Amino acid sequence: MGVLIGLAIGQGRRSTAIAVIEDELRPGPDGRREYHYTARHLERLPAGTSYPAVAQRLGEIVEALAAVGRKWPHIYLDVTGMGDPVVRMIKQVIPRSRLRPVFFTHGDRRTEDDDFIYLGKSYLVSQLKILLQTARLHLPRTPEAKTLAADLLAYEVEVTEDANDRYGAFKVGRHDDLITALGLAVHKCRQPSLRHLVRQWNQ
Repeated sequence: MGVLIGLAIGQGRRSTAIAVIEDELRPGPDGRREYHYTARHLERLPAGTSYPAVAQRLGEIVEALAAVGRKWPHIYLDVTGMGDPVVRMIKQVIPRSRLRPVFFTHGDRRTEDDDFIYLGKSYLVSQLKILLQTARLHLPRTPEAKTLAADLLAYEVEVTEDANDRYGAFKVGRHDDLITALGLAVHKCRQPSLRHLVRQWNQ
């Protein structure tokens, strides 16, 4: 088992969201083992929470994981529009963390270099949809999980007048911060075989 953390830091009036995911190999319908992803902790921090406070909260979560014997998690942090200072701040609080900063881009691609991951929002959404459609994403029975489920149902895609894709929970009262955090955590999910996907979608 491994632990994956997605962190979507809110800017302005948006809240910060944290998703802690554990991956696990389980037997699949065709007898092959496949990875399932279980949300162990979902949290929204109040809008306006300072970057140092976000780093401190993330440090508390990592310490709690270490206390129950979990290895150092992989942390994926959305730094779009923020840059390097936030990354340095978190590394100071969690110096041994396996932290990867992520820049969101348009389209359906994922690329990376030595410093950053460049992730299309379309790629993130498609990964989440595959996990949901193959019943490999498991949410806890908590208020935050209920909020996330409602947000996933409200999640929509819009195309702007300049032909740019825009992803988010655009319905009144919905926010996509937890969806982004969850998508960051599982965006490198290991997918089942194409034959398995076709079987699931045809049922």
